[in-house]
Amino acid sequence: MSVLRDHYYTLASEVPQERLEAATKLLSELSKVNKTEEWDYALNRLIKGLTTLRQLARFGFSMALTEVVRELVTKQDYELSVETFLDKIMAATSVSAGMKGKEVRPTLFGRLFGFQALVNSQLLLNAETSSQETLQKFVKLIVELSGQKAWLRETAMFTLCQFFGAYLQSEFVEDGTTTSFLQTISDEGLAFTTEGLAVVMTIPQDSRARVLSGVVANKQWKHADPMARGNLPDLAKVLKDVDAVEEDVAEGDKAVKTAKQKGTWSPRIPFVWDLLVRHFATESGEKDTDVEAVEGLKKRKKTSSAGKKKAKVESAVEFFPFKEFWKAAVDDSMFSEKLSAERKFWGFEIFIKFLQSLPANMVTHLYSPNLMRCLINQAAQPNRLLNKVSTKTINTIIETAHADLTKVVPSLTAVIDESRGGGWKFDHLLKLKLSDALIGVLGYLETPENVPQVTAEKLVSEIAQTLIEKFELALHTQATVDDDDKKMSNDNILKWVLDKLSVLFRSTKRYTLKTGPMEDVFKFLLQHAFFKTETGQNVSANVLKLVQDRLNAFLSEFISKKRKDHSWSLYCVKQIEKYEKKDGLVLVLELSEELVEIKKECFQMLDTIKQAMKQSAAAKNDQYCFELLFSMNLLQLYMGETETVGVLEDLKVSYVEIFGKADDGIDTSVVLTEIILSFVARKSTLLKKLSNIVWESFMCAENAEGKLNVNSACFKLLFDVLASRENEEGQKKLFEGEAEYQGEESDETSAQSESGESESESEDTPEGPEGAKLNEMVEKETTIKLANALGIKGDYDGEVKYDDLDSDDDQYESESMDDEQMMAIDGELARIFQERRNALTENSTSKKNSESLLAKEQMLLFKNRVLDLLDSFSKVQPNSVYNLSFIRPIVLLMNLTKDKNLGMKAHKLLKTRISKFKCSDEEVKKVYETDEDVAEFKQTLMELVTWLQFQAGTYSSSHAHGAACAQSCIIASKCLIAIDPETLPQIIQIYCDTLTKWATEPKNRIQANMFFDFINWLGTKRTSQ
Repeated sequence: MSVLRDHYYTLASEVPQERLEAATKLLSELSKVNKTEEWDYALNRLIKGLTTLRQLARFGFSMALTEVVRELVTKQDYELSVETFLDKIMAATSVSAGMKGKEVRPTLFGRLFGFQALVNSQLLLNAETSSQETLQKFVKLIVELSGQKAWLRETAMFTLCQFFGAYLQSEFVEDGTTTSFLQTISDEGLAFTTEGLAVVMTIPQDSRARVLSGVVANKQWKHADPMARGNLPDLAKVLKDVDAVEEDVAEGDKAVKTAKQKGTWSPRIPFVWDLLVRHFATESGEKDTDVEAVEGLKKRKKTSSAGKKKAKVESAVEFFPFKEFWKAAVDDSMFSEKLSAERKFWGFEIFIKFLQSLPANMVTHLYSPNLMRCLINQAAQPNRLLNKVSTKTINTIIETAHADLTKVVPSLTAVIDESRGGGWKFDHLLKLKLSDALIGVLGYLETPENVPQVTAEKLVSEIAQTLIEKFELALHTQATVDDDDKKMSNDNILKWVLDKLSVLFRSTKRYTLKTGPMEDVFKFLLQHAFFKTETGQNVSANVLKLVQDRLNAFLSEFISKKRKDHSWSLYCVKQIEKYEKKDGLVLVLELSEELVEIKKECFQMLDTIKQAMKQSAAAKNDQYCFELLFSMNLLQLYMGETETVGVLEDLKVSYVEIFGKADDGIDTSVVLTEIILSFVARKSTLLKKLSNIVWESFMCAENAEGKLNVNSACFKLLFDVLASRENEEGQKKLFEGEAEYQGEESDETSAQSESGESESESEDTPEGPEGAKLNEMVEKETTIKLANALGIKGDYDGEVKYDDLDSDDDQYESESMDDEQMMAIDGELARIFQERRNALTENSTSKKNSESLLAKEQMLLFKNRVLDLLDSFSKVQPNSVYNLSFIRPIVLLMNLTKDKNLGMKAHKLLKTRISKFKCSDEEVKKVYETDEDVAEFKQTLMELVTWLQFQAGTYSSSHAHGAACAQSCIIASKCLIAIDPETLPQIIQIYCDTLTKWATEPKNRIQANMFFDFINWLGTKRTSQ
């Protein structure tokens, strides 16, 4: 029985699995046959196969050879040792003088793979099969191979490093042997190469100096350690991997062998960088001194003089910190402006390695000026040579920060730091969202539940503090751009910080954070929104408005959350009160005596509410709503909203009426509803959310008597809005000519559009000052044209210089014109006045169109908000009979509105909320207490059914309106029968009368589905009885 020879062919397969199976079967058959001639054939065939031209075949033969050698060296009846195996390898891969280059390459690679097979077999470090001499022979052979060809050096020395790492953990390790290895490397001229450095870096730092000090060479590392201070320039040169560092050879010294220069560049960075990363990432890499290394130096450098009794004490070895290493070895050597693209490519790859491995406290040093400049230049333009690797680098920064949240703040700090080459424009220049990805990191995480709350809070706090520090630095270094202080040099930076604070807190929506981070941000915003310093720099008028908008935006996000059982708006006004008492801060808005008095009364009311919340738990929710209203309106007062004065007075009266049990004949529910409507009429997300909270928590809730705080008079105010026309006439009717609602601006620079609403950024209307300005421009242009036509000297702005006309040296003589001259300019004058008339008419038309458009937008906004209030009521009180009162105004709105989205929203409210209403005697009695009231209510419902069918037949303008009428009839009929089953015949009669009209009147617009739906409902009701 012999071993199948096909296995040797399969070992050269391109499929890894086939190579593995062939090696396994070959070893199995060799063991079974166990004949010397088969083992000999296998050993020689595998060694010879290493020199093949096919790269993948070498992998297969090397893998099989590893197992065969391990088996034969340990086999008792076979004469093969590690040294004889080395001899066989050298003999089979010898290079003769007549060999061509293409023959030398596979031969030498075959030798390297043979050495690698021996390392993998672990025979070199087995005490039974190896010795110190064997190890030295192996190292000498592989080092000589490394120095033989430059293109082979990195791979061969990598194999040596693998062996060296295992050797240092074995029982063979001895300082003398280790030193001899290093001496061999030095003699070959490889000590000051990346590969030689890699071998040295494999040695633990505590013994590195001790063994390296025994090497005899003309040039050595200072303090016998490459990482010792003083070696940094040489280390940087070595890591460039261009030439070996030149050694200083004194005259008369023997020549020293130097390593050959590498002929080609490889995109793969030298493997020594992995060892350097490991060095700096470990604790030892952070130490400036190493005690054990110092002790080793002391032992090595004792004086040999026999007369001395004490050894000379060496000073401690100092190691350069990572910051200095990075600047010299990477920033200056890889990213300098004049370096090649290949060198910069290496730099980006090295940066990625260090970023992923270094602890967070060292990450900041990676973002060096040259690197940042190169990163921006390459990533900003897609056609740059290193655009892909620079973009990969940025993506790695983001991925690493998301994987290790401790690296977020160091990376962010460096990216927005101008002194490092970054800045607030980083994202804009690169058209990438790096800073946003770092600031909003919590919003990008796929598994937020894996982030501890403490970690999230700390991260948010640190990011916010970083942004605030950026703001304060820009604020204190800015300069005035114009005379009226409306614009400052660093306004864009301040605005950027405010925008990024919004990004930060939008990312925290999925987390439950404590109040600490938000308190710091609110304090920061409040100080710059309402106060200015007497001595330091203050924000410009442009930024001041944005700070106030951001404050409103943050409040809108957190208004639904409580802070220690109180509102965030209360915290804000209390903080403002503290700032007012602080020296050096002055309110931006100077309050009149009247406003100061109102402010004091508001603070007194807030203190009263706070005490009431402590005393009565039952009324705590109601008190909280008034706390919100008072504190929010007080904030609006600080912002200069003068109309809040009347609102505060109404709130005060309502509060006393409700909680003071006063009886002044004032319907407080109506007053509060009017206040809520005044809020929702504005383009403010904050006031909208405030209105919804008060509406749902107080107005839609029941009082101590079990009745709803809202009443029919309150709903009538809402219905009046829905019935108003969507133009200037409807606007004036609602607001009685008040212009206060027309100029309101959104509290967010980038207001998010709401579902079905036409909320857009507020624009200045062209009325008032702007309209006058347009007319003034027309008049100036006309004056200039007239002056030119009449030959009168005029200024550039159209002002006629009458003093020049009266002067003695006037070059324009005033002469009387004859008839011909007057006729000549008559046509010109007529043309000028015609152009003036057209321009003024155009301005007037444009102004009117703009006013009409703004009025329409506001009315649509107002109606959308009112529908939201009705929807909130139906959600909180789904079975209240007040829901039936919504039907008539909603049906009217659907038929009258010209806005499709508004009509769909009204129909949706009817289908999803009101249609689910379930009428009961208990709910009816809450509103209609007496029998007369109930009877009147039934009559109202009966009339509603008749009215709905009349609307559907006469005025219906769409399929949705007809469907809404039909559905509403069913809703009202259900309620009637639930209250009084005897009303069914009357309802049927109404349907019969309508059916008759539909059949006899061809122009009747009722849809046949109305009758089908009614019959189907009757059928369902009949079968359920």
